[in-house]
Amino acid sequence: MDPRISKQRTALVLDQPFFGALALRLKVVEDPSCKTFWTDGESLGYNPAYLGGLNDLETRGVIAHEVLHVANGHCWRQGDRDPKLWNDACDYAINPIVYDAGMLLPKGVLVDARFKGKSAEEIYGILAQEKRQKEKQQEKQQGKGKQDGGKPDAQSGQQSAQPPKQPDRAPGGNSPPQSTNANGATTPSASPDPGATADAAPSCGEVRQYRGDDKAQKEADWKVAVLQAAKAAKMRGVLGGSLEGMVQLAVEPVVDWRTILQRFAQESSPTDYRFAMPNRRYLHMGLYLPSLNEPAVGDAVFVRDASGSVFDATQAQFDAEILVVNETVRPRRLIVLDCDTRVKQVQIFERGDAVELLPVRGGGGTSFVDPFKRLADEGIHPAFLVYLTDMDGTFPTDEPSYPVLWASTKPLRRAKKAPFGEMMEVIC
Repeated sequence: MDPRISKQRTALVLDQPFFGALALRLKVVEDPSCKTFWTDGESLGYNPAYLGGLNDLETRGVIAHEVLHVANGHCWRQGDRDPKLWNDACDYAINPIVYDAGMLLPKGVLVDARFKGKSAEEIYGILAQEKRQKEKQQEKQQGKGKQDGGKPDAQSGQQSAQPPKQPDRAPGGNSPPQSTNANGATTPSASPDPGATADAAPSCGEVRQYRGDDKAQKEADWKVAVLQAAKAAKMRGVLGGSLEGMVQLAVEPVVDWRTILQRFAQESSPTDYRFAMPNRRYLHMGLYLPSLNEPAVGDAVFVRDASGSVFDATQAQFDAEILVVNETVRPRRLIVLDCDTRVKQVQIFERGDAVELLPVRGGGGTSFVDPFKRLADEGIHPAFLVYLTDMDGTFPTDEPSYPVLWASTKPLRRAKKAPFGEMMEVIC
């Protein structure tokens, strides 16, 4: 281990006990193959050349940065997300906490005021949406260029000038304007071009997905360690508000929204065993056993918020779960409505039909009233209704008689509370 890392880890134990106690849990590994630092929840890797370019305070801040990746569970929650974009989202989530603790980070780290208080999953959704929008714009420009004969300027027919030279980037990405906080630490202001983060240089510390077979146990052990470290730091009076809030969120149990959706749909679908209709399969044996009396499940209604506030990736995953629920529950009809202020698209599939959902149609404001009114006007009484939305809109004044599940794309702690029905958090 480089003596500078040992020294700064000891400094964290003395001055920042929350970070110090957790840093001691990571095995330090010299890794010239990486660009900066990295952690996977078990080890703390570093490039000695990169470390040589940091001063002591920056080294301390980078160690704290890596500790927060693990404390927040970033090593366990990546899933099949794009690793680069996930790393950027995680950096946006934790870098402000490092600064709030009075520590320093290298120039060029990712900080954006838009993301303050948001989880890595929320930030990832925003970055992914911005990246897709940027790619669509580029595709449109390329298509326009082909229509114009491949000339950058179809009107003048002249070749465009060379693009201006981009400013040099500091290690870690774009270097936004700097300011100094009350603790003397230098903090960057909001990134002037958030959409460009996907192409930014590497951050000061990479988060890698934990690959061990004991992932669940490792995650549980870290949650206990985070609670213990927070308690020790609080007793010494050095657990700031940002850290305390982060700890509460980090140790919350995570429930997969897909499980909640399946449970809701199945509990809303009547299935019973009755002796009134004996199982004919065993009558020849003189046995009167109950048969599964499964009345045709009524209509299953799913409403997709079409106001544009629900990201494409979330819509796609929700659509996939609609298909799963349809196969599992097998309702009489599957009804999918798209609504912004009004219902803009209706898709109805009979039981046994091949289901291919059309893209969401809409784009206006948000009101939740019209889907419920539409069902009532047409005399449709569904077995259940699931509404995917960010919860920012006008709710109906009357509660329907059928079960309703609000699938909130905003964390429940910040989402507007629905006046009726259940709520679940859908963060993809």
